[in-house]
Amino acid sequence: MPLLPPNKIDSFIGKRIRKRRRELNLTQSDLGKILGMSYQQVQKYETGKNRIGAAQLWELAKVLGVAIDYFFRQRT
Repeated sequence: MPLLPPNKIDSFIGKRIRKRRRELNLTQSDLGKILGMSYQQVQKYETGKNRIGAAQLWELAKVLGVAIDYFFRQRT
């Protein structure tokens, strides 16, 4: 079965995660440790390859110090 490209919304949210992580000077490994997951999982979230559940997105918002709507805003 061929791989499907990431969903546009998942990719957008992933880009926002990466942007904020970099603003905080965190590596994918740093963020993964804080969240209790591997850097590979963080990487998959950031590229949109894996979907982020609501609870995980809530936790990411807390860790990254942003409101949940940050991940859905078109402009900052």
